Amino acid sequence: MTDTHQPIVDSTIQSLADVKQQPFATWSTFWVAFTILFIIFNMKNMPAIWHVRILNSFRFVLRSQRPRVPLQPSHIFQPLITSSSAQLMEIDFNLHKSNSSYFADADIARSHLVCTLFAEGIATMRGGANAYTGSGQPIFGLALGAVSCSFRRELMPYEKYEMWTKILAWDEKWLYIVTHFVKKGAVRPGSHSLYPEQAGDDQDPRLDMEENVFDLEKNLFATALSKCVFKSGRKTVAPELMLRLSGLLPTRDEDKKDKYAATLRGIEIERLRGMEMAQILAARNQRPLEAEFTGSNRETLGRHSDGAGLLGLFGTGLNILRLRKTPIW
Repeated sequence: MTDTHQPIVDSTIQSLADVKQQPFATWSTFWVAFTILFIIFNMKNMPAIWHVRILNSFRFVLRSQRPRVPLQPSHIFQPLITSSSAQLMEIDFNLHKSNSSYFADADIARSHLVCTLFAEGIATMRGGANAYTGSGQPIFGLALGAVSCSFRRELMPYEKYEMWTKILAWDEKWLYIVTHFVKKGAVRPGSHSLYPEQAGDDQDPRLDMEENVFDLEKNLFATALSKCVFKSGRKTVAPELMLRLSGLLPTRDEDKKDKYAATLRGIEIERLRGMEMAQILAARNQRPLEAEFTGSNRETLGRHSDGAGLLGLFGTGLNILRLRKTPIW
């Protein structure tokens, strides 16, 4: 071997020796891998993902994304099932899904139901096919007026669950929607009226139809009730009009008057039954609670900071270490 090649050989040998001396995984690769895994297993709670989940429900307004089965009155009170899991960033100090995270999930489930059942009505109120080409129609949407949630059982980290969401009732202004948080696989639907092709998805050999009885104590995690209103700009749109525009209320047929009347009567009985349960969010029950706000010129206990942000963390640290004269920042 000539002397001209010797430096190259020496350099190669030294490089191989350096590679052997390096650890298999450096701290930098460890943190990169940890960050990637953390994002994957907490994707549901990453920034802007809530908006992506909402946009996913909006697509069911598009004609190409709607169910092939035409909507009819029997669909009004049927639930729509959406699935999720309790990811790490939703877990509280008690090591189960935090109470506040149920409301974000209810947003998603509610949006899926409304965009599925009211797709035709929403498209009509937005100007139909012209809505995307400057129809001049005011902004149309669904606003949340009130929401409550009762909790029965805890959800463990990464435990899977289903949200069964349905219309409970409506009046001249408000649409009431209920969402039940249910243990995944605890109950098998009898059928899927809008998506009959999904029938095979619920075939679990561990579930016998004779034993397909829902155990409320074991399998119901929480129940959320939402009070919503349709808005076209600043104008309120009655739920009954939206139901009619969406094909969910029966149309009068002179040849089938008895069937028409019976269908309306059945819908009204179910609506009134739901209204009895929805009274917890009725305006007359909320006004006294709003009046409990004491307002100005009243004595208070004082002020606290919630400790959010860098300034909040810094201030909390100073208070704990007693480096500030004032006890609260």
